[in-house]
Amino acid sequence: MRLFGLLCAVVATACASAGPPGEAIDARGIDSSSGKKDAAIDAPGSDALNTCPSAMTCASAMMLGTVSGDSGNMKLSASGYQAAWFRVRVTEDDHELLGLTLRVASKLTFPAAVGFETYVYVNSGSDVAAECAITTGTRTTVGNLQTVKGEWGEGTFSNGSSDSRNVTIEVRPVGSNCSMPQMWQLEVEGNWN
Repeated sequence: MRLFGLLCAVVATACASAGPPGEAIDARGIDSSSGKKDAAIDAPGSDALNTCPSAMTCASAMMLGTVSGDSGNMKLSASGYQAAWFRVRVTEDDHELLGLTLRVASKLTFPAAVGFETYVYVNSGSDVAAECAITTGTRTTVGNLQTVKGEWGEGTFSNGSSDSRNVTIEVRPVGSNCSMPQMWQLEVEGNWN
C-alpha cells in the first residue's frame, strides 16, 4: 500500500510540473490511445485574463474627424478603457509664402491604476490612408497624462505642395487589467500651442 501511495504522489507531481504556465502542453504521451486533447491542459494560461485587447486594428482605425495642422486650434476627443486606434485628417490650410509646419498633439489622460501609452503615426513623405509603422513626435509623461507632439511639412518657406496627412493614433494598455470604471480620455489637438 505504501508503494501505491508513493507512486500516486510521483505521478501527481509530474503532472503538476509538466511545463511553464501559459504554454500549451502536449498530452499525447500521457494518453495516446484516445487521441483526444484536454481543453484544460491545452488552453492558454494568462491570456484569458487579459481584458485590454479590442477588435480595433490600425487598418480599421475609427475616424475621429479633421483638424487644421497650421491654423486655429481645433480639438477632437474620445474615451475608452481598452486598446484603441483612431484616424485624424490633419490639413494644411495656410498657403502663404512663408511656410508653417503641420502640428498635431495627442493628449492621453489615464487612470492611475491602469497604465496606457499613446503613439502617433504619420508618413510625412506621402499621404497614405492609414500609417501603421512610422511613429512621430516627442513624448512626455507627467503623472497620468501622456502627451505626444508631432510636426512635419514645410520649413521657412512654402514647399508648394500639400502636407495634409492622415494621422493614426494608438492607445495602448501597459497592463492586462482594463475595466469600464477605469476609463482613459484622449484629446487630439491640431496646431498645438
